[in-house]
Amino acid sequence: MAKETKAGFRGHFDHLSAGELAFPFCEECGRWHWYPMPLCPHCRSSRLSWRPVSGTGEIWSWTVVRHAFDASHRDKLPYVVALVCFEEAPGIRLVANVEAASPDELRIGMPVELVPPVPGEPAQHAAFRPVRPTQLA
Repeated sequence: MAKETKAGFRGHFDHLSAGELAFPFCEECGRWHWYPMPLCPHCRSSRLSWRPVSGTGEIWSWTVVRHAFDASHRDKLPYVVALVCFEEAPGIRLVANVEAASPDELRIGMPVELVPPVPGEPAQHAAFRPVRPTQLA
């Protein structure tokens, strides 16, 4: 990843390391966007901030990865990659892993929550797990 691209994602990873999920928000037009950009893709304003959301979303779509495209992932097969959307951040669909769930139990609209980071380790990516029915009561 280019240096300026890494810098653009800093807010995302800083929030993840703190156990929060945050996305770019335009202070001018009041819209969310993803990926981080220097200007709002909706109105071209530079008045952007990182705004946290609750970390609870729902599965928009998913796929099961059964082939390791990198040798470091062979021991993780199969794993689920999903598009997760957020009521608090309309228009955002985040590509993320879904953990602690069998692919057979996944469904469109399934509530998921952010998996907390490992204490003391920098966050590498956002991962989600299903919100179980007992958690919804």
